[in-house]
Amino acid sequence: MGPSLEQLNILLAAAEAGSFSAAARKLGKAQSVVSTAIANLEIDLGLTLFDRTGRYPRLTAAGARMVQESSILLAQGERLQAIAGELAAGVESRLTLAIDDDSHLPWLGALLEEFARRYPAVELELLFPLMEDVTDMLVSGRAQLGISYQQAVPQREIVTRTLGEVAMPLVVSPDHPLAHRVLVQEVDLQGARQLIATGRRDGPERQRFRIASQVWWVEGDLGVLELVKRGLGWGVVPEFLLDRPLARKEVVVLTPDFIARHELVLELQWHRARPLGQAGRWLKEALLARVPR
Repeated sequence: MGPSLEQLNILLAAAEAGSFSAAARKLGKAQSVVSTAIANLEIDLGLTLFDRTGRYPRLTAAGARMVQESSILLAQGERLQAIAGELAAGVESRLTLAIDDDSHLPWLGALLEEFARRYPAVELELLFPLMEDVTDMLVSGRAQLGISYQQAVPQREIVTRTLGEVAMPLVVSPDHPLAHRVLVQEVDLQGARQLIATGRRDGPERQRFRIASQVWWVEGDLGVLELVKRGLGWGVVPEFLLDRPLARKEVVVLTPDFIARHELVLELQWHRARPLGQAGRWLKEALLARVPR
């Protein structure tokens, strides 16, 4: 008998969680169910997938390969279900788009105008969570589409497609002590207050771009920019927000000697196994069409 999709899903959960008990908690199953499923899978495949001699089970070389192949098969199965769901779905009554920070709204404006013309009856909800919160909303089903910067630790359930790169210059006010440095060294930034855009969750993304010992955490790029203009610290701000502040000489762009050009990849995200309705599919394709091929 060939392995079932449920067995493969349990295998992936055990590999990702690091133990059978943690996998059971993640899947909402009893530990005995997980252990039995993996033992039966080993019998079906004729392979030892986990080394159980230590405190925690460790993947064998064969197990690691099976995890890789299982991930591909499960992704294909989820994609098949999603495509079938999308083909069967009509125009949804409500669509939620989660966008990492409302500073992205200006470049989205024209596309949303077209969306309104095409789907006037669809209730569109725009929410502005930050960083991991975007992905959490997609995983929970609270949002159907997300726009976020690329995360250091992606989630398997979430499909991502690039929307391009966003330049993120380092800026200070003209009166800031760093404003008159020709080249700024890392030690200079470490010794000055850093203003960092952050979500509300204390996850790994929060500390990802921290350089300075003293930090102010700010919920949103527009907030970071406003505090930078007031001379309260240095920060990294999307380039598309800087045209007017630079023209008014409200900020100065720093040139660090240890960073060639600071850019972040912007991504469109959706859940692999949840079908989009007709309006969601249109919005997804319209966003992806912005990317030069």
